[in-house]
Amino acid sequence: MMDFFSHSDRLGRSDFKAALRLGVASALLFGAALGIAPRAEAKEATVLVQLNNYVGDEAYFALYLVNPEGRYERTLYVSGPEERWYPDMPRWWKYLSRKPQDIDAITGASTAAGDRSIVKVEIADELFNAGYKLRVETAVEDLENHSADVEAELSADLIGKRVAGTGYVRELRVKF
Repeated sequence: MMDFFSHSDRLGRSDFKAALRLGVASALLFGAALGIAPRAEAKEATVLVQLNNYVGDEAYFALYLVNPEGRYERTLYVSGPEERWYPDMPRWWKYLSRKPQDIDAITGASTAAGDRSIVKVEIADELFNAGYKLRVETAVEDLENHSADVEAELSADLIGKRVAGTGYVRELRVKF
């Protein structure tokens, strides 16, 4: 009687590669039949949020993705570690409460007036040139909040371009 190991030793390298290709192809076809798409490729983007020089406490801001219909998709980064202040960004907070997401790993320190935050985020390739936007919502204690301080469409035109904010954000820049 022949055991598995002695039989596999006789397989040639080309036989093994053919079997491996067949196995991968079968897995992809089986996944497609079940409606499971292969994971989309993502780009790592470096996003700079530069704040204006204003008089007041450090700003909290939420950087999030908006779909072509203008609806919230997901949070990419939150500047400000204390969750008790998140409701001061009411638009984003409402979105997050409707579509909960664990944001612990994408939260950093609040940002002082005139300072900048530079963050790295993953953005799926299929979102580019498809109408998706980056939006930044800002809040500063005892001052006016800005629900869409800056918005920028994800496209080739965005790369390296300075997009001006309307409140506490002086500019947003994205690099891939």
